[in-house]
Amino acid sequence: MGVRKGNRMRYRSLGLGLTSALSLCVFSTIPQRPALAQTAAGGGGIEEVVVTAQRREEVLSKVPISVTAFTSERLDQLNAKNFGDLVAYTPGVNFNAETNSISIRGVNSAAGDATTGIYIDDTPIQLRTLGFGSDNALPAVFDLERVEVLRGPQGTLFGAGSEGGTVRFITPKPDLTDFQVYGKTELSATQDGAHSYEGGLAVGGPIVQDKVGFRVSGWWRHDGGWIDHVDPYTGNTLENNSNHTNTLVLHGALTWQVTNDLSITPSVFYQDRHVNNDDEYWVALSNPGSGRYINETPELMGNKDHFTLPAAKVDWNLGGVELISNTSYFDRKQVVQDYSATLYNLSYFQQSVDYGVLPIDYSTHCRWGGLCGLYRREIRADPDFVGPPLLGPGSIDLPGFGPYKSVNYVTNTQQNFTQEVRLQSTDPDATLTWVLGAFYTNQSQLSVEEINDPQLGALTAYLWGDPVGNKSCLSPPANVAILDVWCEDLLPNGDDYINHTIGHEHQEALFGNATLAITKELKLQVGARIAKTHFDYSNYADGSQDFGPNTPNSGHKNETPFTPMANLTWQMSDNNMVYATVSKGYRIGGANAQFPLGACTELSSPPGAFDSDTVVNYELGSKDRFFDNLQMSGSVFYLEWNNIQQLNYLPSCGFQYTANVGTAVSKGFDLEGEWLPIDALDIDFSLGYTDAHFTSTSITGGQLLASKGDKLPGSPWTFSLGAQYNTPFFGRDAFIRMDYQYESTTPTNVVTHDPLASSFDPALVANPEKNIVTLRAGATFGDVSLTLFADNLFNAHPQLDLTHQDSSTLLFEATALRPRTIGITAIYRQ
Repeated sequence: MGVRKGNRMRYRSLGLGLTSALSLCVFSTIPQRPALAQTAAGGGGIEEVVVTAQRREEVLSKVPISVTAFTSERLDQLNAKNFGDLVAYTPGVNFNAETNSISIRGVNSAAGDATTGIYIDDTPIQLRTLGFGSDNALPAVFDLERVEVLRGPQGTLFGAGSEGGTVRFITPKPDLTDFQVYGKTELSATQDGAHSYEGGLAVGGPIVQDKVGFRVSGWWRHDGGWIDHVDPYTGNTLENNSNHTNTLVLHGALTWQVTNDLSITPSVFYQDRHVNNDDEYWVALSNPGSGRYINETPELMGNKDHFTLPAAKVDWNLGGVELISNTSYFDRKQVVQDYSATLYNLSYFQQSVDYGVLPIDYSTHCRWGGLCGLYRREIRADPDFVGPPLLGPGSIDLPGFGPYKSVNYVTNTQQNFTQEVRLQSTDPDATLTWVLGAFYTNQSQLSVEEINDPQLGALTAYLWGDPVGNKSCLSPPANVAILDVWCEDLLPNGDDYINHTIGHEHQEALFGNATLAITKELKLQVGARIAKTHFDYSNYADGSQDFGPNTPNSGHKNETPFTPMANLTWQMSDNNMVYATVSKGYRIGGANAQFPLGACTELSSPPGAFDSDTVVNYELGSKDRFFDNLQMSGSVFYLEWNNIQQLNYLPSCGFQYTANVGTAVSKGFDLEGEWLPIDALDIDFSLGYTDAHFTSTSITGGQLLASKGDKLPGSPWTFSLGAQYNTPFFGRDAFIRMDYQYESTTPTNVVTHDPLASSFDPALVANPEKNIVTLRAGATFGDVSLTLFADNLFNAHPQLDLTHQDSSTLLFEATALRPRTIGITAIYRQ
């Protein structure tokens, strides 16, 4: 929806938050990452991984899709805690840990519906951008059977939201015959920061042999921080290492084998995550090279996020045909301080009063709709008074006023009911294999954004000499030309802004996929999905920063998208396969909540509904194994993105809306492989190249969003290299492993560096390259493996995601990699 009045987000997510892109040239799609135990000695060879990327169990090397699969053992091998830990090993994927935004092959946007499908088992959990802070929920990766990353549009089998690709978190199935125990604990220390620790246990097995089985798990982790929270007014440290996080995950499943052909599996997944403060630091006050990270934002940028996912799966083998039903309900609530209301408000006012500066043309510099005409020096009791800016490079400067703090709260909720039924063939060697399905989802989403500012009256009195009270009435001297005077009561709870939006999304779809074996080696696959989609919203906004009460409004959008695909696969030999695919993806359209047009000079009529955008992907890929010790897979692709849903920010009033404008192309390659030069040495690698750019100039509402040729954000080159040596050590199976991860500098010709674009900000610089090395060594003692590790071994500290409140504010913030972290992990498997 993007109706919020907030110039900070203009630079943080840029009207179009399209992240990264893709690649060009090379030969082979993705590696089946080996299911090697973390402490396996003696190699064990390159093992096959079974995936369900096409809604049936298949060996990954035979699946004509660009997929990366991480098994449970591989997750332990990489010591992964979350999806962000896996991105470096997954070419073609970019990830923003601050917003949980996933870009696959360059397709990602801060506007409209999701561009990446996110699934827990067979339940989609991705989130529409209904308002600010609309961040996706991502499960932790403890006790998962597998994580699958499907690159390219998956519109046929996975529907809307899988426009760029799909990420699937697959939980373990209860075992009806054998008991299993998996436990993990860890303790670590971060340089110049705090300790981290975790503990988790999973247990499963038969309750009634061959009839009833269970699987339960629980995991808790504390991630220690390394950024100190300091009081900007006194200089006192409020909390050392304030950016810490606690995560709790509980999961349970029960399988009842009713007959040999019928099973029923109810399950529930619960996750609670509490971020105390985000990872941003103030650039002017910090020195990453010496381990000094300081944040003086008055309020904590916290994030409380929890969800519950009950589900039931029914699997009925009808003899040559299998009927599968999945029923689920996803219930989530997130309360996040998405931006600093203190810094935002002071930045807002700083653009409206200029101490000791000669008159400046308003149309060029003023971003605040309440005042027009000229900036001028404020006339106080002392006519020669010259005050400092409200926000300096590393300070909040309100001399004589005292501490000021305003707090932002963004509440997001999701309630998604999903029902899918599939009927599919069971013989993988049949001449014709097929899947037919029906899908229904009913999603309700709430977004409430508030700025609570009980000191607003006192602050405006301090700045403009207005009476102290619950009014913020700005009355500049008579010789300053104005269009209006902003004078509004604070809302009863102290808010000066609230935006409340409820959205509903319904989808009904039929889909099918069939593969015909023309010969034993040559197969043709076709698929299609037709959906009936509906979106509607109701909205109201109020408060002085909304320029007074906004009339409640509503809107809707109905569509009937169609997404086909076709694939031709040639199995040249048992170890070599090539394929070619054309596929289409989409995300449904929506409608814009209304805002006071009188405050915005760019629009003469309110924005209405917006349509779906679509992606068409052309891909060539291969999966190959050579000499039984070298496996490579990769793809070359060309992707066209049309009618893109983009955010348009209106500088005159700070509001924004979504519109269909512009086209883009993403092209490139992804390559992964694994090589065992000797039995004891395992080398794996990944390489991705991305070239994503706009192919047309995007203009809407009189604003230029992007020029033809502007790059989409993201590192063009990504590379990872890992080597593990397995050897006996004092009679124990032992190993030592090193990983190197590289991301190149982000492009300098992105939209924010385009002088003609509305989001242009000459102060923002590209992210530098990232070079990260990790080291692990361990041994096995019966069923227990112990591992010593060092993450970010050389303590790399590139300045990332540089931002500030607006183009006139000198207070810069940035994020950093977690500093060098050393620890020990113990894993028990039985």
